[in-house]
Amino acid sequence: MSDPRARRQARQDLADRLILEYAGAVPAGQVLAAVLRAEQMLTAYHADEGRRMSLCEELVRHRLAERTARRAAPRLVAAF
Repeated sequence: MSDPRARRQARQDLADRLILEYAGAVPAGQVLAAVLRAEQMLTAYHADEGRRMSLCEELVRHRLAERTARRAAPRLVAAF
């Protein structure tokens, strides 16, 4: 998958899957940005593109799950 087109397509496929999975909870642009950031960060550490995309997916899923959990958590407000 060293072809830039194939890499771009794999990244887009991952973003599309996650956008559908987190629809309504996280805006599509933020999901795409998270995928791009994670893949860019992992590029320096993992030369194997298949493994990099797998780690990218795990990382983005974890970050999006944390984000939705934080958003859904009740906020405690002290009333005086």
